[in-house]
Amino acid sequence: MYKFILLLGLVIFNFVSSVNTAQVGQIWVPGTHKALVQSGTAEMMPLSQHLSNLEPMIDPRELECMAKNIYFEAAVESTAGKMAVAQVTMNRVKSNRYPDTICKVVYEGRHHANGHPKRDQCQFSWYCDGKGDEPRQTPAWHDSVEVAEYVIRTPSLIDITDGATHYHADYIDAPRWSYQKKKLVKIDTHIFYKKRGNFNL
Repeated sequence: MYKFILLLGLVIFNFVSSVNTAQVGQIWVPGTHKALVQSGTAEMMPLSQHLSNLEPMIDPRELECMAKNIYFEAAVESTAGKMAVAQVTMNRVKSNRYPDTICKVVYEGRHHANGHPKRDQCQFSWYCDGKGDEPRQTPAWHDSVEVAEYVIRTPSLIDITDGATHYHADYIDAPRWSYQKKKLVKIDTHIFYKKRGNFNL
């Protein structure tokens, strides 16, 4: 009986040893659909590629500022018209001639001591026209939010305004500043401009 137990113990020990030996070249990777992968066979992704696959984080405040600018400037415009307004906003953010955030660009202008904008003395007319600045929950608002998010999340987006930093509606007389700018393109009811010499910086 003693010999039988000893023999059984040796058999079990040899079996366990063989199982462990077969797994020496394997590692466990948590969070994957396969618990085991062969060591040395997993491909390493370059950090730059990994970062490029990540969507940029969006500041909710910046998103709201962009969406409001699109909504109040181009609510009835086509998607292209909305994108053009967003791209002008982004072109200003990128330029050293303007503030470096979306909200600062949108709300740039002269203000009273109490913080309220001075009438008709701002960069985007809706902000200082004396009317309410809270959008209605309409399809136009939701479209504006979607366009704003898309433009912010896609820094490589082709600029359909060709670098414009200014625009005005086609149903008003051309502002004085327009004569000092280069006219670029007309999209829906807006005419777009940038600094002459092809430099906005």
